[in-house]
Formats: sequence, C-alpha cells, structure tokens
Amino acid sequence: MILGLDVGGTQTDAVLIEGTNVVVETKTPTGDDLLATLRETLEKTLVDIDPAKISRMAFSTTMATNSIAQDSLDQAGMIVSAGPGMNPDWFSVGPSYHVVEGCLDHQGLEALPLQKESVLNASARIREKGINTIGVVGKFSVHNPAHEEQIKEWIKTGFSHIALGHQVSGILNFPRRITTTYLNAALYGLHHKFSNSLIRILDEKGLHSPRFLLKPDGGTMELDKTIGSPARTAQSGPAASVMGALALDGCKGTTLVLDIGGTTTDMSVVLDGVPLRAPYGIRLGPFRTLIRSLQTRSIGLGGDSEVRKGKDGHLTIGPLRKGRPVAFGGPAPTPTDAMIALGLLHTGDKEAAKKAMENLGRSFKWDAPQTAESVLEHVARSIAEAAKAFLSYLNSRPVYTIHEVLHEEKIEPASVVIIGGPAPQIADYVGKALDLPYRVPGHFAVANAVGAAVARVTSELTLQADTERGTVVIPEANIQNNIESGVSMDGAVALAGDLLKKQAGGMGADTKALDGSVNKK
Repeated sequence: MILGLDVGGTQTDAVLIEGTNVVVETKTPTGDDLLATLRETLEKTLVDIDPAKISRMAFSTTMATNSIAQDSLDQAGMIVSAGPGMNPDWFSVGPSYHVVEGCLDHQGLEALPLQKESVLNASARIREKGINTIGVVGKFSVHNPAHEEQIKEWIKTGFSHIALGHQVSGILNFPRRITTTYLNAALYGLHHKFSNSLIRILDEKGLHSPRFLLKPDGGTMELDKTIGSPARTAQSGPAASVMGALALDGCKGTTLVLDIGGTTTDMSVVLDGVPLRAPYGIRLGPFRTLIRSLQTRSIGLGGDSEVRKGKDGHLTIGPLRKGRPVAFGGPAPTPTDAMIALGLLHTGDKEAAKKAMENLGRSFKWDAPQTAESVLEHVARSIAEAAKAFLSYLNSRPVYTIHEVLHEEKIEPASVVIIGGPAPQIADYVGKALDLPYRVPGHFAVANAVGAAVARVTSELTLQADTERGTVVIPEANIQNNIESGVSMDGAVALAGDLLKKQAGGMGADTKALDGSVNKK
C-alpha cells in the first residue's frame, strides 16, 4: 500500500493506493500549525490501517510555489564572484546582493585570488540587515568549486544556511545559477519547517517505510536528501498535478492540464501521455532557474483568492489569498463564496456567501447572483488568458528546447483536463473561456496526492572530464577527482553511468530497475 500526500496552501490531500486503486482519499484544511495539519490528515487517512502495511510514502507540496507566487520568500543574501565578461550586477537578486573580488577562468583555474576582506565585508553587510541565510556563486564553479567552498569556510559561523551554486546543476549558465542558488537560500526556512514537521509526525505515527518527496521533473528523491536544495521542491505541487492527471486520465492527444487549487492554478501540456519538460530549467515567477522540471506555469489565482474592486474600478481577483472564504469565517470574498452563493457548491454558510457577493457587487450595481456569476466568469477568463500566454510561450521556443517529439508541430490543445477541489464547479466556465472540450476525472480533488504516490525516483548528474588537466568534475555530487589524461569518451560515459546509478540508489531508487540514459556533449 502506498501513501500519497500533497500539502497545498489551502488543502492537504492524502490517498492510499493499493494496486491500481485509490482505496482512501481525504482532504484537510491546511492551517497555520503545519504539524497539526499533518497529524489530522494522517489520522483521517489511516483509520483502521496498520502502519506496517504502508510500503512507500511520497509527498508533494505547493508551499514553495505559493511563496514565490505571493512574493513572500524569506530574505536571503547573495555573494557572487565573477571576473571579466558580463557585469554580474545585471543579475542582482534579493535584498542584499554583493560582488566580491576574485575569480576562476573557464577551465576552473584561478585567475584572481579571492579577497578575504571583500568577502567578510559583504558578509557583514548582509548580517546587518538581519539576514541569516545566504547563497554563494562563482561564475565557473561547476569546473572548480574551490572559491565557493573558500567563501563558505570564511563566513560559515554567521549564517544558518549557505547555499552553493556549483551544487545546483552542471550546466554553465551564470544568471540562472545565481537565481537558483538564491531560491535555495530563500526557501530554506520554509522547507526546513515542512520537512521537520513531516518527519516528526511520520515517526509519531509509526510510519517508517521509505519517504520520498516529489521533484519538479515528476520524479522523486528521498525526503532527507532535499533539505539542502529546497528549490527542487518549488514545483513539486505542479509536477504532482501532471503526474496525477496522467494517472487518472491518461491525457491522450495534446492535452492542457489545469489544476485549480485554493491559492494557485497550475498548468501544463501533455502530448499523448508525455509531459513537456523544460530542458535548461523552469521559470518560477520572475526567476529563471536551472531546476530540471516539467514545463509548468503557476499563477496566483485559486478558489480562495481575494476578490475586490481594483483601483481601475474593475473586478480584481488574486494573486493574494487573505484567508478562508467568507462562508467559512474568512475576511474577504472569494471565488469559493461565489460558487456557494450560486448553489454550485454545497458547503459553508450560504447566507454569508450571498451577503459577501451582495456587498462586493453593490458598487457595480449588481445583485448577489450577478456578482457571483461575474466572479466565476472573471476567474475563467483569467485562467484562459494565462493558459493562452503559456501556450504562446511554448510555441515561441526553438523546437529542440521543448521536446523531441514535437517535430516542429505547433502546440494546440484539443482538450482540457481540469483537476483540483473546485474543478466541477468551475470547469464549464473555463471550458467556455478556452472554447475547448473538458474532462474532470475521478478523484479530481486529490489528483496531486495520487500524482505523488505514483511517481518514481529520477536522478541526473553532469560529468565534465578535462583530459588536459587530468580532472573530472561532477558538480551536483560535489566530486572532483583526478583521471588518466587519455580517458576516452566511452570511458567517461561508463563512469558517468556508474556514478548516476550509485546516486539514484542513494536517493532511494531500485538499482535493478534503473534506466541509465546518458547524453553525450
């Protein structure tokens, strides 16, 4: 039996899967006390279930995605070393960004020694702002992490967490490395709280089977291996949407997947059961990253988004979520209140929802039903516009950066799969706004938890062999070793394959069932 659990900004969903069947599904409001939310979720899900029967547990979360979408990241500082070439100030990110003296060249050889005084001054200025997490990036650290490691050594006593750029990815892309490292620092506190709470409650409930967290690429890794790289979890919720839609619907043909939650709406495209991937890294809000991911997009619009009259005099929805709907005692009207007021959703205080719609519509000279209808139409139009912009973006990219199966074909969805708690209530509105047929699969409300449960371990690494220097570097694994100068490409590929299998095994994969694909460059 497999336990799948998704912690969303509004609801925490859980499923138990036995064979190919969902035998239990539960939904629990995500409260401010994460530990209490997780405890309640597991107690509801595991009624009369022997913990020993759970053979595997997999989790996903939209908490990091929501934090980015709502611009509520923790503050994090950045120390960057660059050298000649592009001005590193162009890539400034966060509240305290500092460029220090010292650099390596493109081969990883020291071109200019690090200046300790410059590093310590930057560190002090970051601490003066009350910031206790930091990212450190060197331009060519994937070829030699020595400068990043040295900076860490000099400043390690001043910060609770130091994220290093060379551990992000083996791909050479300085701007994306900076933003990804920044996110690893800025999301550390949130992810640390989530993982610690999860581990504590699992131990409390006697659940000791292997624990996995879903990654943005739709695969999993062991929970305790994610602590130092929280940016890897930033799209685990949206990835769970894709995996859940695939498991529940199959997504034949070109399918647009929409997961409408309480805080965000996540979207993706699946081509005949194959999700699109972002080959060089996903974009998270304003951040272009090096995070291997399914090609998804999240917008700050969901069932519990705040609805108000904007400064322009028009109806405005999101991106903030101020709390629960008015029908549940919340402070501001939401699309969920509109659904309840129209009788599409039978829960909460219907009279309170109607009153909220009436108050909202007064300045527009609308009654409660008109207001509620306008709110849901506005939500659908906003989702449709975002989806069309997402599709336009995909079609504007060079074919080889989307997916090899495209063969220069334009991405034009033939249908929409809609999942998430309010899917049945909003589906007709969204289908009309997109002018596409839609489907709402079974278990739509817990699709993310299903997606987490069915996912499997994925792993990647980049091996860079410098035959002139006689070195091999694997940045993601923090490996730098000597090799024979005459090593062949086949030898390097074999070494990479062996190390990849070892790394995947360390992340919880069944090493006997690995597909060790290697790309030669």
